Amino acid sequence: MKNFKTAGIIFLIILIVAYKQINAQSQQQIFWPSLMNSPWPMSKHDPQGTGRSDFPGPKNPSIAWTKDMEYGIMSGPVIDSNEFLYFGTSTSLIFSDTLNYFYSLNNKGELLWTFYTFNGDPNSSGLLISADSTIYFCSLEYLYAIDLTGNLKWTYKTNSLQIHQWLTNIGREGNIYSVNFDGYLNCINNSGSLNWQKKYDSGFWTNSPVFSPDGETIYIAGTDSNLYALNLDGSLKWKFISDKASAIPAVDNQGNIYFVSKLDSTGLFSLNQDGTLRWSYNFANLNFSGPVFLSPTIDKEGNIIFPAPQPQKSKIISVDYYGNFNWEYVFEADDEAIFSPLICDSEGTIYCGSTWGYNFYAISNHGNLLWKLPLDGYQVDNSGAIGSDGTLYIGTHLGSLVTGQKRTLIAIRDTVTSVSGNEEMIKSFKLEQNYPNPFNASTVIKYSIPNGSPVVVKLIIYDILGNEIATLVNNEQFPGEYEVRFNPSNISSGIYFYKLTAGNYTDIKKLILLK
Repeated sequence: MKNFKTAGIIFLIILIVAYKQINAQSQQQIFWPSLMNSPWPMSKHDPQGTGRSDFPGPKNPSIAWTKDMEYGIMSGPVIDSNEFLYFGTSTSLIFSDTLNYFYSLNNKGELLWTFYTFNGDPNSSGLLISADSTIYFCSLEYLYAIDLTGNLKWTYKTNSLQIHQWLTNIGREGNIYSVNFDGYLNCINNSGSLNWQKKYDSGFWTNSPVFSPDGETIYIAGTDSNLYALNLDGSLKWKFISDKASAIPAVDNQGNIYFVSKLDSTGLFSLNQDGTLRWSYNFANLNFSGPVFLSPTIDKEGNIIFPAPQPQKSKIISVDYYGNFNWEYVFEADDEAIFSPLICDSEGTIYCGSTWGYNFYAISNHGNLLWKLPLDGYQVDNSGAIGSDGTLYIGTHLGSLVTGQKRTLIAIRDTVTSVSGNEEMIKSFKLEQNYPNPFNASTVIKYSIPNGSPVVVKLIIYDILGNEIATLVNNEQFPGEYEVRFNPSNISSGIYFYKLTAGNYTDIKKLILLK
């Protein structure tokens, strides 16, 4: 009897420990009262810099529409509660008499309005939308505050050099935090006045800061590679002395801090809230001459995914909440580089674009390539944004002095053909044979969901041994006719199977890849 009680106590302890570990890894969006409640209200999605969407993104590269923004896009877009898009130009027009622009479009790609900035400097800084419907963005020496109809509210001009960063941030109290080229962190209130300006040691990188979950601590990387924790009045809370801190940290729900090492260092580092080292994950030395602004993303399971430039082929690496290796994805091109911040959707799919203009990538939560979209030399220097309907919006550019650019705003969503207006309503589930089959570069899989309530749909590719190769669909879908394009790039020729699961319905068909 005594042994039975002892075994029961041990089992209970194991359950409690396991529950705490699972619960610790759970990640959800943290309510932020000063930020607009919208699908993507700021660069990197949230003030903790997680880059994590609450919605599933596209599992195939079907382009819904493109827009020729002739001056290119470096930062954004962001999305408001009406699903309208906001972003600025990338091209520098300082050698002409032309002013630069900030735009608003609806989610169909139709232009709503244009805001003209004070000069030809590109609008290259991270932007956000506050809870009072104010849009904040930077155009080098100016911080602009405009309303949702494109009317100017105020501007703040730095007295030093230029504001230029991927991530402008907002505190819970509504103050805006931005770093200028002199390395000063500016705290500006929502009326456009400077609250304070701070600089420690040699100054801060221009691509921070982020916040702790409670909003009481600012984390920001220094140009000397130390990581700083500041109070809301700008006073120093602690400093993690290192040669490793990168430009944009990320903070999880439990307050743990993550940052990727810079040029002469080797890994991903996790700190506790008090600034002590929690763990580190090492990889090969970086191979770039100059600062590398690498920013991780955190999925809902607490996995940390980060870019790792290598001497040969660059990688995307995933580790779990405790720093243990999950998987890696290796890029094909020897000189591929992903310097823009990573983002992920609600299912753990990773989205990132090529700094050198090769491709835009979607990588599954198991490290498999779902799809890649050729960029034809157009560069990606931003995180992109995911709407509530799963549309992924990408901004690209050719360079800071190029005009007349094409297809610089791209909307990607999983293809859906509605049954609305059809004379014959869909009465049953149906999975069709992929076409073409056999295929080489890509093939299309069509399926139907009958009338009734929406169901959770999964469409997964398997090899002949039953190993999962790619997840094409994994989300709730309404009745209708759907088609998904499968673009395999890193698997060999052979026989594969695709399985559709929708509610209680399951069907499997064979496809043949010939390269």
